[in-house]
Amino acid sequence: METRLKALIVDDSEMGRCMTGAIVGKVFSFDEAENGKDAVTMYRVSVENKTPYDIIFMDIVMPEMDGKEAVRMIRRYEADNNLGNTPIIMISASEMLDDIEELVSGLFRKPTSRVLMNELLQKIFKGTIPII
Repeated sequence: METRLKALIVDDSEMGRCMTGAIVGKVFSFDEAENGKDAVTMYRVSVENKTPYDIIFMDIVMPEMDGKEAVRMIRRYEADNNLGNTPIIMISASEMLDDIEELVSGLFRKPTSRVLMNELLQKIFKGTIPII
């Protein structure tokens, strides 16, 4: 049996997590976090346990810690530990990336399109994953 890639879906809305999971669940097994603070912790634990995430889907507007700050903290952790950058796709209803655009792999507006998500994932993974 083929091992699926591992993703982290971060969104304060259960509906948002479900929608993203429904789109990517064919290709990725995934964990869920409700805010950026939990996402950073889960990311660090996954690296320390040598089971890192292959990709992170991150909402922008969330309580506790927003997606922008979570991305900055993840990138700082990667730099401090000489790790490569994990692909991060920001998903939001309205926010722009402005100051962190160079730190992420793409942006999707809610609701996310399966076709557009597939195009970006094929680009990120260089066509090595199944069509979602």
